[in-house]
Parts: sequence; structure tokens; C-alpha cells
Amino acid sequence: MISVVVPVYNVAKYLRRCIDSVRAQTYTDWEMICINDGSTDKSSEILSEYLEKDSRIRVINKQNEGVSAARNDGVAAARGDWILFLDSDDFIHPQTLEITHRIAAKAGVDIVSFRHDARMHRRVRAGMLVGIRIAPSVRQKNYDVERVKYKTTGNLIKYTTERNHSFGRWRVRHCYPVMHLYRRALISNIGFDTDIKITEDFPWWTRVIFAHPRAAITRLPLYYYVPHWSSALNSAHAQRMYENVGMSIMRSYSVAADAATPHEMRWWQREFLWPFIITCVRAVRRAGDEIDKSGAATRLACMEKMGCFDNPSGFRARKYRRWIRRFIADS
Repeated sequence: MISVVVPVYNVAKYLRRCIDSVRAQTYTDWEMICINDGSTDKSSEILSEYLEKDSRIRVINKQNEGVSAARNDGVAAARGDWILFLDSDDFIHPQTLEITHRIAAKAGVDIVSFRHDARMHRRVRAGMLVGIRIAPSVRQKNYDVERVKYKTTGNLIKYTTERNHSFGRWRVRHCYPVMHLYRRALISNIGFDTDIKITEDFPWWTRVIFAHPRAAITRLPLYYYVPHWSSALNSAHAQRMYENVGMSIMRSYSVAADAATPHEMRWWQREFLWPFIITCVRAVRRAGDEIDKSGAATRLACMEKMGCFDNPSGFRARKYRRWIRRFIADS
């Protein structure tokens, strides 16, 4: 059985689409755990409605603590052998559970990774940039489950990257908790950090990949990731952004430093850490005089001392490192 964990917070506009995509799955041995994280809109009413429709849906009502705490509660309540995270404003292909479970059974792995529909995502995001609301319509292809191609590896670190434009056919891009089917035994003791509100998935994913799971990677676009300007990352104030990303970087670096071999550390810093460092620096630069420069310099100096800025990924990363060192010296 698969446990689908869905944090819910004020998403009444999208929640039916999300739940219906799980109820439409061709694989039927699942439970859906919806963690109602103190919603104040009609999300609670919608969840109550679906509780009456489908006994496989479970709802946990709680006070608002954020998405990390909600996911932790969902994992703790899960009864399935496998866990799939789904964000409540997104949805999945009807064969997602069937395909990923079949791959997991055939390949004997701990994680099955898949992709999102990049065409749909680009179309919706392009409309956002020019102020046009585009509905996330998709053409869902029917796949022959027995003919789905995938790659297995015992070295997931080699195939993961945070870069958008990384070469490699079998790349697992970004540290999203979604777009993966996880063996519950792998992640049941790996919690999300509840004190980090933005990029909270980075330390969590770092812990997961340095547990060295056996993984299968398929290139099928089974996840429909719908961008919104109101999302935490898009709407974050620069001060809040750099503070949270800074915590995320330091927490992740500590995990990697304890678990990685020297080769793995170099790879992880180039492929994962530096994209987050650049995001943090951009937040500092964008804020100008609005940001607490002394606090930012102190945090960056701490990162420098830890070794976070070692192994830059290229010319651009080295340029950012020079800027960081000037900023620390001048503040």
C-alpha cells in the first residue's frame, strides 16, 4: 500500500483537483493523508466532503505550524510501505502510483524518482510573467507499464543536481520532496526541520541522499507542478529569504560534512550547495539597505568558516564568492 501525504493550508481553489487526481489512480491500494494545517478558507469543508466519499482518505486537523510539521505528521501517521508527497495545489498523472510501484517492485529500490510536466509548467509560468492566468491543462498519455524505461543506481548522489541546466539524461533535478516514491522505512526517521520556512526541503533531501538509498530514475512526466506567485518562495521578503536559505545551507552542510566522502562532498557542493548560496546572495543584494547587513555578514562569515564556500561550481560561483568576501570585509 502507498500512503500519499498532502499538507493542506488555504488551498480551496485547487484542493479538489489534487484529491481527484489521487482518486483517479489506476493503482487502487492507497491511502491519502491530508494534514489540514489550520486552514481558514473552505479547505476544511472540502476535506469533510471527500471523507464521506472515499474511506481511503484520512484527515488530520491541527493548528498551523507550517508545511514541514505537516509532512512530519503525515509520515508519522502513514500505514503504507511506500510514501509519496503531493502538494495540495499540484496534481499527478493517473498512472503515477501504478508505474512507480511497479518499478519499485521490479528494481528492488528505496526511491523511484520521476519528473514534472515541464511544458505545462513553462506555459503557466510564462502567463504569470505577463499577467495572464493560464489554466494548467495537460494531455495525459496512457503508458504501457511493462515498457517504461528506468535507470537504477546505488549512487543517487551522482545523478542529483540543483542546477536547472545540468546535462545528463537521467538527472534528478532539484531537492523537491515531491516527484519521488519513497520506501517508508527509509524516511520514517528523517524529519523536516520545522524552524526553516523556505527551502526547508534542502536539509531533508541532503539527509535522504546521504543515507545512500538504492534508486530508480524514470524520465516520465508524472507530476504536474503548478506555479503560483503566492507560493512561499515567490512571495518571500528578501530578509526572510536570506535568513531561511542561510539556515538551510548551514544545516545541509553539517549533514554532508558528517556523511560524505571527499569526492561526494565536492560533487554535492558544486551541484547542490552553490545554487543555494547564489540564491542567498541574490536575496542580500536585492534587499539593498532594507536588510540587516551586519546580521547577513555574520551569517556569511560563519558559512565561510564552516567551509560552505569551498569547491565553487564555475566562473559565476567564484565571482559570487569574491563578492561574499568583500561584503563580509566591508560590513
